[in-house]
Amino acid sequence: MNALLSQLGKASPLGSLLMKMKGQLDSQADANRVYKDLYPVLQDLLERGYRFESPEIQGVVSVLRELPAWGAKRREFEKRYLRDEYTLRKLPRDPSYFNGQGCWH
Repeated sequence: MNALLSQLGKASPLGSLLMKMKGQLDSQADANRVYKDLYPVLQDLLERGYRFESPEIQGVVSVLRELPAWGAKRREFEKRYLRDEYTLRKLPRDPSYFNGQGCWH
């Protein structure tokens, strides 16, 4: 893929479009990986009785807030899942659950 993109060149409209698409896919893969690593930590903290307002939970929430794509998807994710302890508990174990919901990538 990288060889193809370098052959098309950055000046080519197709090349720049493909670069943006590749960046988006890389971004989604990174977000999925971080989410899968962070989810067990969040569940452990909630099971131990940490409240939404605790610094530990707020640290996890601040990382989760940055994972979705920028813009409306990020706002929708925050509105659905990052408001309080109840909405945090609704987070799925697998980030592929978010596909097609308009709140991930």
